[in-house]
Amino acid sequence: MGVSRRTVRSWYAQRFELLSFDGNKKNKKIEPGGRYEEFPDPPGLVGFINKMRDDERALTMTHMITWIKINQRAWLMSYLATKISDVAYDSLLRLLHRFCQRYGFSRQRQTKNKLKQAVLTDVYDEFAGDFHREYQSYENDCVFNIDETGMYYNLPPTYIWAVRGGSAKISKGEKHSMRMTAVLTARADGQKLPLLSIMKGVPGARI
Repeated sequence: MGVSRRTVRSWYAQRFELLSFDGNKKNKKIEPGGRYEEFPDPPGLVGFINKMRDDERALTMTHMITWIKINQRAWLMSYLATKISDVAYDSLLRLLHRFCQRYGFSRQRQTKNKLKQAVLTDVYDEFAGDFHREYQSYENDCVFNIDETGMYYNLPPTYIWAVRGGSAKISKGEKHSMRMTAVLTARADGQKLPLLSIMKGVPGARI
């Protein structure tokens, strides 16, 4: 077989674990690999973050640290004890920052809604239901999703060269940029249509 006796003995000693393993059979180790999770209760903290955002609360690192103080105080004290006092807090912030990135959270600028998220979700679900009932008879190749994006070109420069002490005015024709609209279309079956560009001009003339 080309396998050493020591390896065979190890397989025999682990035969029950090997036979009961439910995972990727190509892995050479029974234990799951990947980065070691330093925080003791990831599901708890993730659940807290999701609960705060579901309630549309302004979540900050301070809220996370407060949750850790209440629910994982022993781990927090042990973690801070291993750090130099001057940088312990910054180290904790970096750990939480990496934790958030690892579990799909990101820093964003706060926005305000006129309606609660629960109300918006209900409206979304109602619209989706009405849409599917109305157009369920259409095939996927007859349903199109269209989105448009405006692009500007020939932008006037922010700074120009002029005579020191003189005027920096420019003519009216150079004050405005040109606008082009790019139309993106995709069918419900996944087929993407060619990009459509719309711009102001004269038919048959040079762009």
